[in-house]
Amino acid sequence: MSLTSTYHALRAALRRHRKLVLVAAAILLPVFLLSAVAVNFCVHDIAVAKKELTGTAYLRRAWAMVSACDARQSATAWNAVPFGTGVKPRPRLDAMGQALEVELARTPVQSETCAHARTFLDQIADDTGLTLDPRPDSYYLMELVVTNLPALSGRSAGLEQAFGRDPQSAHGQGALTFGAGALRDALQTVTASVADASHGADGSVQVATAVPLVRLSDSIQRYAEAAEGASVGLGDKDMPARARGMVREVRGATDSLWVVGVNQLERLLARRIAAARLTLWATLAGAAALTVLAIMALVWYDLYTQREEVMQLNDSLRQSNEELERFAYICSHDMQEPVRMMSLYAEMLMEDAGERLDEADRRHVDFIVRNSRVMKTMISDILRFSRVGRDPVEFYPVDSEAILKDVLLELAPEIERLNARVTFSGLPAFRTNPTLVRLLFQNLVGNALKFQTGARAPEIAVSAEEGDKAWRFEVRDNGIGIDERYRDEVFAIFRRLHTRDEFPGNGIGLSTCRKFLGLVGGAIDFTSVPGEGTTFTFILPEARLGGQ
Repeated sequence: MSLTSTYHALRAALRRHRKLVLVAAAILLPVFLLSAVAVNFCVHDIAVAKKELTGTAYLRRAWAMVSACDARQSATAWNAVPFGTGVKPRPRLDAMGQALEVELARTPVQSETCAHARTFLDQIADDTGLTLDPRPDSYYLMELVVTNLPALSGRSAGLEQAFGRDPQSAHGQGALTFGAGALRDALQTVTASVADASHGADGSVQVATAVPLVRLSDSIQRYAEAAEGASVGLGDKDMPARARGMVREVRGATDSLWVVGVNQLERLLARRIAAARLTLWATLAGAAALTVLAIMALVWYDLYTQREEVMQLNDSLRQSNEELERFAYICSHDMQEPVRMMSLYAEMLMEDAGERLDEADRRHVDFIVRNSRVMKTMISDILRFSRVGRDPVEFYPVDSEAILKDVLLELAPEIERLNARVTFSGLPAFRTNPTLVRLLFQNLVGNALKFQTGARAPEIAVSAEEGDKAWRFEVRDNGIGIDERYRDEVFAIFRRLHTRDEFPGNGIGLSTCRKFLGLVGGAIDFTSVPGEGTTFTFILPEARLGGQ
């Protein structure tokens, strides 16, 4: 089918079901709009969460450098911490990280450099949208890993550096006492952030941070107790050195809690992506389901409407069939009798008054007789055509060759008169309707004998071959042929291509054959060359004997 024909077919369907299309649009348009809004929100949430996941990947790299700087160790390479799958590189952050790596490579490491590294954490959070996250759980986790824990790590590093310069000096003793308060303040801030992040969550944040938070609290508590002992003179000369070790424990606990915090932040973001995708697919599935339901409802309504129309048409058809049956009854009784009487009295007139009638009168009476016979034949043909399909088509074992021989026996006078030659071969025995086979042979062989030029003796060949669950018959003649322009008219009822003076008949035989074949799933067609002959082909469904 071409695009043009498809377009016209769709256009015709839309015109035919214009109201249904408008109803479908009115139902589905709000569904599509709401689905589009929901899909847009889901896609936006997924994009934001993925961007934030990229930020956590960059935070891991930056924290490795911050931790190394606070420990006064050699700088960790920027790409030492590998990115996971799905991380979209950000050139600006990569350039800043590599510049920080160069700065940390200088020795000795300065406190300002470590401060730059902690500031880089804020820049990463700002650039990847972590600071803009409005959800409480992820926001407070972000605050924990970007602000609070880096600040605690920085204070620990500062205390460790103060003890390292001169543990026995007054400056070192003061740092010991002052550091206890600073670490406690930082611990309080960290604990508050963890508590805020745990509110409204599924409990996993609180469970995951419990152990590292206790470890951090214990290390700070030990440090505070040591600082109080030193302030009242209970310490010894090794106290600042041992306090330095406690500070290292604080920094180690800070690292552990930071890793747990980032892990929880990534878990929340991944769960958020999964929930958004689930909502997205559920929305699409719901929209598709509603669309299918709406279409099914419209189709049902259309079918229901068509059913009502079909029922009305069936009632009309039933009434028409009843009228046709009454007409057939009239044809078989009331019409045939006047025609028979007309023909009978015309023949009696010819016999009784034949000598008294002149030539013109005899021609007139003969015309009446001939036309009454034509009328009688036409009435019989109409009755035969109207009866086709009224009764169930019964199937019996049929020998098609035997039926053809009977038909040829009926046509023997005409075959002998025309000196015709009829041959047949390969005719099968199978299960079909015998009346149909006889009707086909009578019409096709009879037409082959009738439609001849007279210039040569008729030659007719009947053959059959087995097809796909059907038998294909051919009736070939050397008659006058049929012009392809009249293909449709050949099978139309009462359509004649010649006058009765040229060839007798009513133009109903082939129409009856096609109608009868249609009832059993068969078909009939022809090929022809005008002046050379015609080959009629008809196909009958097969149910061969012994193979049922």
